Amino acid sequence: MPESLPRHIQWRRWYQGRRYARHLSQAELNKRIRDIVVNLVRVTPEAKIGPQPINNGGGIWWEKWSHSLEEMQLRHGPYPAGFSREIFQEEPFPAYASDLAERAAKRLCSLGMESNDVYIKFGKQVHLEQLVKEGALRVQPASYFANKDHNGAVRDDELSLQISLSLSRNDIFRIVANPQDVPQDIQERRLDVSFKSPTDFWLYCVTTAVEPRLFVDFQVDSCVIIRDQSKFRERLQLAAQSNLSDAAFQDGPAEYIDPLLPRTARVFVPFAKYFGYSYQREHRFCWIPKLPAQNLSHIDFKIGNLDDISDLIVL
Repeated sequence: MPESLPRHIQWRRWYQGRRYARHLSQAELNKRIRDIVVNLVRVTPEAKIGPQPINNGGGIWWEKWSHSLEEMQLRHGPYPAGFSREIFQEEPFPAYASDLAERAAKRLCSLGMESNDVYIKFGKQVHLEQLVKEGALRVQPASYFANKDHNGAVRDDELSLQISLSLSRNDIFRIVANPQDVPQDIQERRLDVSFKSPTDFWLYCVTTAVEPRLFVDFQVDSCVIIRDQSKFRERLQLAAQSNLSDAAFQDGPAEYIDPLLPRTARVFVPFAKYFGYSYQREHRFCWIPKLPAQNLSHIDFKIGNLDDISDLIVL
C-alpha cells in the first residue's frame, strides 16, 4: 500500500481486505462504535474534551474507528448514513463537560503524576478515608460486578468473555481436522466462542491511569493515590493470607481483548477484560479459590495505615 496515502485511507483499504466486522448485527456494530468512541475521548489537563493523541496510545483506537466507518459505509453509504441515536443514547454518555470533570482535571494536573507510576483507587470519601487511616478495604467476588445497578464503567461480566469471528471457507479449511470434507460451496460461518471461568473468584481493582475522566466514569469525587505500588502489594497480600488462605493470589494488569481481533485463543478469564474498558488501565489483585466455588461473598479486612504511601484526594 503506498505510504503516501493518508493514514485513514490506508486503514480503510486494509479493512476492505479483511472485513472482520461484517457478521455483526447493526445493534452489535452500534455498540462497538460506542465503545471505540468512549476510548477515544479524554478530558485534557485544560479541562476540555479532546481526542486521544494518535501518537500517544490513541493510534489503535483511531484505526478501529476508521475500520468502523468503513464497515458503516459498506453497509449504508457515506457518513453519516447508518449512524443513529441508539449508538450514543442507548446508555447515557459520561458527562465530561461538567464541573466534576473540570475540578478533576485541575487537581490531577497540579499533582504532576505520570500514569503507571501510581495506583489509584476511586470511591466514596467515607470509604477511602478508612482505606488510608486503617487500610480498610473490601474484596469483591467477580460475580458482584454483573449487578445491573452498577453504572457502565463498573458493570461487566467478569466470569466470562465472548469472542466472535466470521470464517470464510479458507479459514474453516485451515482449522478443521478433516479439510477434505469441507464443501466447495460452503458459505461464511459466524463463530461465537465463550470463555468461562470454572469458579467465582475475588478481585480488588485499581487503575494505573492518571486521567481526570475517570472521576466522571466512576461517578465519584474522591480517590486514593498509592505512591508506592510494591509496598501496597506486599501489605495487601500479607493481610489477605489469613482471610483468603484457601485461594491462590495473583496480580497484574488486565488484558483487554477485542472480541473481533483476539491475539490468541488462550484466554485466562480472571485477567481478561472486554476491550471497551481499555481506558481504565486496570491493575487487579485476584484470589482464585483452590476448589471451584460459585456466588462468593465479599470479604472485608484491614492492611494497616497507608499514610506513608498514599494520599487522599477529595475534589
